[in-house]
Amino acid sequence: MPPPRPAGLEELHAGLHDVLRLIEIEHALLKGRLESLRADTEGARLLEGVMVLGAVLQQRMGGLLQLCREVGKL
Repeated sequence: MPPPRPAGLEELHAGLHDVLRLIEIEHALLKGRLESLRADTEGARLLEGVMVLGAVLQQRMGGLLQLCREVGKL
C-alpha cells in the first residue's frame, strides 16, 4: 500500500494548476494586444517586458507543479 499523501497536497496542486492556466490566458491576451501596437512605442516595450515576466512565472509554476507531482505521487 502506498504511503499517504501529505494533507492538502492535491488542493495545492490543483490551485497551482489553476494559477498557471490564468497566467497562460493573460499571456495570450497580452500577445494579442502587443500585435496591435507599433513595435517602436514605449507601450509595446513595456508590454514585452510584462510578457517576459509572465513567461518566467509560467516556468516557475511548472516547476512547482512538477514538485507537487513528485512529492505526492500525483
